[in-house]
Amino acid sequence: MNYYLLENLTSKSSKLTLKHPSTLKSSIPGFSSKEGFREWCKDPATKHVFFSAVEGVNPHERVRSANPPFKMHGFVVDYDGEELVNKPLPEIIAAVVKKVAKKGGIAPTWMTKTYSGKVRGVWEFESSLPADNEVILGKIYDGLLVLTKAKTLVGGFDNASMNPAMYWELGSSWTKVSDQLAEPKLETLFFDCAKKTSGPKGKVNIPMDVLYDKALEIYPDLVTRWRGEFDLGCRGPLFWIDDKVDRVGCVLQQGGVWCYSNRANGKTFVSWGEILGEDFVDQYREKKLAEAVDDTWFDGQKYWVKDGRGVWSPVLKEDFIVRLRLAGFSNKARKKGDPASEIDEVLIYVQDERRIHGAAPFLFNFKEVVNVGAKRYINTHAHVRVLAPADDPSPDKWPTLFDWWNEWLDNPISAHYLFAWLQWFYKSALAGEVRAGHSLIIAGDADYGKSLFSTCILPKIFSGGADAGPFLMGKENFNKELAESGVWYVDDNTSAASITEHRRFSEMIKKLTASPKMTVRAMYREPVDIERRGRVVITTNTDADSLAVLPNLEGTILDKLMILKMSNTYKPWFRGKTHTQIENIIDAELPHALAYIKNEYRPIKEVTEGASGRFGINTFHHPDILSMAKDLSAEQRDWEMIQFWWKLRGNEDPWEGNVSELMGTMETFDELKVFTRSLNKIAFGRTMSKMTSLFADKVTKRLVRGAVTYKISI
Repeated sequence: MNYYLLENLTSKSSKLTLKHPSTLKSSIPGFSSKEGFREWCKDPATKHVFFSAVEGVNPHERVRSANPPFKMHGFVVDYDGEELVNKPLPEIIAAVVKKVAKKGGIAPTWMTKTYSGKVRGVWEFESSLPADNEVILGKIYDGLLVLTKAKTLVGGFDNASMNPAMYWELGSSWTKVSDQLAEPKLETLFFDCAKKTSGPKGKVNIPMDVLYDKALEIYPDLVTRWRGEFDLGCRGPLFWIDDKVDRVGCVLQQGGVWCYSNRANGKTFVSWGEILGEDFVDQYREKKLAEAVDDTWFDGQKYWVKDGRGVWSPVLKEDFIVRLRLAGFSNKARKKGDPASEIDEVLIYVQDERRIHGAAPFLFNFKEVVNVGAKRYINTHAHVRVLAPADDPSPDKWPTLFDWWNEWLDNPISAHYLFAWLQWFYKSALAGEVRAGHSLIIAGDADYGKSLFSTCILPKIFSGGADAGPFLMGKENFNKELAESGVWYVDDNTSAASITEHRRFSEMIKKLTASPKMTVRAMYREPVDIERRGRVVITTNTDADSLAVLPNLEGTILDKLMILKMSNTYKPWFRGKTHTQIENIIDAELPHALAYIKNEYRPIKEVTEGASGRFGINTFHHPDILSMAKDLSAEQRDWEMIQFWWKLRGNEDPWEGNVSELMGTMETFDELKVFTRSLNKIAFGRTMSKMTSLFADKVTKRLVRGAVTYKISI
């Protein structure tokens, strides 16, 4: 039996005494009040004896929060009944012995008088009890009270007796009353407490049969060493320790085993992870929870689950819990004293392991979760697919569309560019890896099928389309419909009202074709840059007002555009048909047309030879549309003004100067004032810079003393 001593109640150092406290002698000064005695006990200068039967993790330090209990060598109970003050100790002991004999219980090993004249009982243990787990230690204290009936033996039980960090003043008149608590009783007490105490719950509840199979795999002699059931609360040897000792020393619990043996490396509780390997526990936990939440993610606010159509939808926590209940998970506490439920465990797992930053539509990307930099997002459109091709690609199965697409364009080679453009887009979208492609412009007379192709045929193929004109012109913000549409169509009803709008439109077409990144906002949890995997299709009539919808066709934008013109001689097949009839023909023939485009069509050499790997095919710019568009451009008007100025100037010598000087010399001619009065220096400066590439043989520029100087010779 070990006792640990302090010199005063302020001291942090303890020592194991080699002498029994009953043999120790110490005197206490006289005090006029109990408060004076308490102050003396705490005085660092006091040299006295304060004892405990609890050993700390560091036996040389007192038990406290920084040095928790490790072993329990005995049980000390303080009794504060006022009736004890004037009663002799032998009389109290006799009453205790008589009560034990009559009503049961176990008398203390020692009883002693306290400074206040009351009594204290000390039950010494024949062998120590583990005390390093707070949960089971509380159960052990409760069990000791039941075993000894210590609360009822003497009046005035002090609840401080249940505190393992208490140190007691030595007292006087130590008197032996009974024997130490025998080891078998202590062992039974521990096992009873261990059976009723689930212990640390661990990372996951693993069925006992799964634990047994794994234990048998690692420790083959388990089959002979463990006798009886391998189930919760069952006792057996420390089977994971290969010392051939088969004495009962542990109790099985859900999270591990309680150990009544120093052979368990001094630990009261050993987890299944320590016995069977943390990898095994982690893998089982991951498998169990992953199976339960395979289609569930958490964005910090809502849970994302798949609905009956396989479409991702956000649900509130309450709705997700209902789903878990229907899936068989319980919301009841897993064990007594452990308020957490299976549903709580799933919720925490999803919040920790299935975390996303939001959700966004990543079109024609079949991954359910998409990484954008270091963040990951639910792909709300992972289920979206292009229209599936039919098995039969024969033109006999799609005669109307076959004739239409082969005959409605002005230049015979244009049909090949259209087929190749559609093939490049369709095959990559079908595979879930859309490649970049040209923006498409189709110009022609009204009622020849331009809009039918852009707003009906293409959206049917690519599972959606949206009018992008207002957004590209800067009249509307980016919206959900655009984010979820693979085809953005623009018709000639959406034309720019100002040079600024037209410039924005041109820049947006160029940007979306070259680097199609868009920021999705508002309807999702946080802004996210997504790759817009789709195409812009512009349709226009060929009159001047309609062609105003076209972007500026100067500079590097042309290599990003496919410009086709419709034939005036083709008679559209849909004229005279009802909307339903047109829909029925398209629905019946389009899958066969796609089968042809996917499997049969081979682009001609002019379309693919020398094409960049980025866009897959060469560009085609119908010369008539290109000429008409250029003729309507602001740059063309400015060039005509410069040519008029050159003629009025009447001098064939080259002119050289900056933009301001050029505008100044133009204003000297009355014939040009109608033009120059509306010129903007900044805009005209940009125009002059473009002139050097559009008319490089007539306009050049160079730096003179850090300033741009133009040289004109027409």
